[in-house]
Amino acid sequence: LSRQFARWVSALRYEDLPADVVDRAKGVTLQAIASLLLGSQMPAGQEAVKLIAEEETGLRNGATIMVNGARVTKGGAAFANSEMTIAGGKWDTFRMLTHPGTCIVPSALVAAEVAGASGKELITALAAGYEVMERMAADCIPTVMARGFHAGPVFGIFGGAVTAAKVLGFNENQVNDTIGLCVNLAGGNLESGALREGAAARNALLAVMLAK
Repeated sequence: LSRQFARWVSALRYEDLPADVVDRAKGVTLQAIASLLLGSQMPAGQEAVKLIAEEETGLRNGATIMVNGARVTKGGAAFANSEMTIAGGKWDTFRMLTHPGTCIVPSALVAAEVAGASGKELITALAAGYEVMERMAADCIPTVMARGFHAGPVFGIFGGAVTAAKVLGFNENQVNDTIGLCVNLAGGNLESGALREGAAARNALLAVMLAK
């Protein structure tokens, strides 16, 4: 299954995307950024930024915490940006049990910053991440919740990692490796509180860097 996903992701082009998919990709990005801007003013968002900034600020080759501007590790930036997005409360949903944009968009923005990606490359990667994440999740909701696991981080890592891998121009084998690493890093139970998607975004970037 990972090989099928990897082959499709690596071959996907912007020109393959229907106009309504492009429009939706732009929409979910704006929605996530709006939520992040709200979340940057919320205690939970500020606590996440403080946690990462105190430990990681000053890297040359990292990525940027949005609004705050601190330069930290790629995983740290994805975590902080994801947590601010969650704190803002304006999430997209899939069947009401995953919030893909809270992991996918922060991961995409970090990867786009690192790669200097174009808008078309970003949109293509977002479409790939959403498609893979929600195809994986579709048959497992709500049963995964009934077994004590939260669908957001269990599946969110795959969306974030696939998106970042696509932005970075990974080939089929690298995308396949990324998905395989996500299997080992995925997780989150119903008791893990607000850090679920933030941890998934951080681990998504970790999987991508290991696969690279």
